[in-house]
Amino acid sequence: MAAPRGLVGRIADGIMSVANVAATVWILLLMVLILADVIGRNAFLSPIAGVPEMVKFSIVGIVFLQVAHTHRNGELIRSDAVLGLLMKRRPRIGALLDLVMQLAGVAVSLMIARAVWPKAVRAFERGEMEGIAGHFQMPVWPFLAIVAGGAALLALSFLMSAISAARKVAA
Repeated sequence: MAAPRGLVGRIADGIMSVANVAATVWILLLMVLILADVIGRNAFLSPIAGVPEMVKFSIVGIVFLQVAHTHRNGELIRSDAVLGLLMKRRPRIGALLDLVMQLAGVAVSLMIARAVWPKAVRAFERGEMEGIAGHFQMPVWPFLAIVAGGAALLALSFLMSAISAARKVAA
């Protein structure tokens, strides 16, 4: 993707990088937790309560923390055989197709954020928990908030790429 322009681009890239680093640290901590659970389960017959629930929600949280940074760095998986061909033969038409696809990404990402955010608020207000009462429970709202925030960051990344594509179309 194109380098960010101006202060807003640098701030957005910084936020995406911080989210990516947070997800990486989260992965490392999750690996330690899983290892401790396996050792506790096998060596001491005493598993750590709630590990499956934590892993289940962590995977989704990690993905949404990293997806904007991945897209911004041009590492998000996509099939661009037609786009690549157009960019070589008809650069403006290729840039126009890229613009349309980036705007579609903005729309989808915003739809995800808009759909999940009210669920995060409701889960917070109701004190919704995951797990088994009396054994292990954890709040659901932080994970939903991460999904909504990550989707919003992804929309911003798509928007920044759309602006870059629009500049190529106009050139």
